[in-house]
Amino acid sequence: MANLGYIGLGAMGGRMANRLIDKGHAVTGYNRTRSRAQWLIDRGMKWADSPRAVAEAADVIFVMVTDSKSLEAVSSGADGFLAGLGTGKVIVDSSTVSPAVSRERGREGPREGRRHG
Repeated sequence: MANLGYIGLGAMGGRMANRLIDKGHAVTGYNRTRSRAQWLIDRGMKWADSPRAVAEAADVIFVMVTDSKSLEAVSSGADGFLAGLGTGKVIVDSSTVSPAVSRERGREGPREGRRHG
């Protein structure tokens, strides 16, 4: 099974992460409020203390946050998921942000082995 990460475990992200767990995938997750993710931890999701830790632990990282400010918060800085990316990692961003913000985040990631879809 796949080694997956999930950042943003609210109403939609939590249910999607749950389905991945149901299918037997190893899921490492992060949410700004850990208590809201406890039900997933109880189901077997591994907790990460930062978005960076999710990116370091997983091969494919799903991101689902509510707005541009939230995406900035989980992607940038020393604890952001961009800091945890390496060659071969895949980010699937389903956040509610404009295409321009998504492209900006994509330009800020590691350069080696990069593909954009």
